[in-house]
Amino acid sequence: MKMLFVKFLAGGASVALSYIVSVIIPWKEFGGIFAVFPAVFLISLIMSGVQFGDKVASHVSRGAVFGMTGVLFNILATWFMLIWTNDWILSIIVGVIVWFLSAIIIFEIVEKISHMKRGH
Repeated sequence: MKMLFVKFLAGGASVALSYIVSVIIPWKEFGGIFAVFPAVFLISLIMSGVQFGDKVASHVSRGAVFGMTGVLFNILATWFMLIWTNDWILSIIVGVIVWFLSAIIIFEIVEKISHMKRGH
């Protein structure tokens, strides 16, 4: 439970910092740079390594690659939806769906390639 609280604080602090930076600094895109600060990933990696060892931390890191790659698709989908519809709520919903689906698809592709290389 203690580790979950640490994750909550790190994630919340990074979101708050992102918002504060975007309000204070005149270059608004700078807030977006902070919005993808990898605080939650780093805390998850540290916590999984401390609690469960290197092997689990390695799996967390590998999974993060798929999720973070999905973030690129999320950003593009959200941005294009905003341009197309000018509806930020719909754009966010579509972006999250695209993030999830793209992360799963990327994971499946990598798994198939790995299995093919191993000769299975």
